[in-house]
Amino acid sequence: MEKENNLKKIGISIYPEKATFDTDSLYITKAATQGFSRLFISLLEITGDKALIIEKFKKIIALAKDKKFEVILDVNPALFSELGISYSDLSFFSGLGADGIRLDLGFSGVEEALMTHNPHDLLIEINMSHGTNYLENILSRRPRAGFLIGSHNFYPHEFTGLDDVYFEKCCQKFRQQNIPTAAFINAPSGTYGPWPLEEGICTLEAHRHASIQTQAAHLMCQAKLKMSQNFGQHECKILLKIGLN
Repeated sequence: MEKENNLKKIGISIYPEKATFDTDSLYITKAATQGFSRLFISLLEITGDKALIIEKFKKIIALAKDKKFEVILDVNPALFSELGISYSDLSFFSGLGADGIRLDLGFSGVEEALMTHNPHDLLIEINMSHGTNYLENILSRRPRAGFLIGSHNFYPHEFTGLDDVYFEKCCQKFRQQNIPTAAFINAPSGTYGPWPLEEGICTLEAHRHASIQTQAAHLMCQAKLKMSQNFGQHECKILLKIGLN
């Protein structure tokens, strides 16, 4: 059965290795009350006690699901190898409670298409920022309709973000196939992310020093939107207002 994907959602990102459960719990709860419904969780590597870390992820995902969030885990091939996970068996991610996984680096195209046919109905989110024939390669392998989605990268350093022309070119490929898209915006009040926050983390370079209102208004009309950093309640309300107008 084809999975339905709401084309307009706003979301948040968390980095459990950088925060306590209580901090993430408060953040998720606050965002839920403001209408946010998508959660991006970084799981690119596991350092330390694997069992404890996995339990922490299960706990935070369970909380998010209770708040009606769609949960996407950001992973890469190295994590598959580290945990002994096969692309033909995604039960590990289903067991964590996730709704899908984002492939930060991706595989060859064959694996991505096969993963969309997983029996757990996990969404497979691919990196939109490659700018190659990556999407076409996956589509040629007959992925399951409705289970392939896309999102752009975010870029933590000045002058590394995408320009508008390249961004639109990448998005258009996905729109032509009716595949949901997503991008990240930068929260000026953010205090942490996957790397030291000195220059902001956003998808579009033009957004790096723009107000959160400008960033959100630019993206809200064309794609899902994710917050790549922790943000304040005032900014949360601004985003919700823009989304409803």
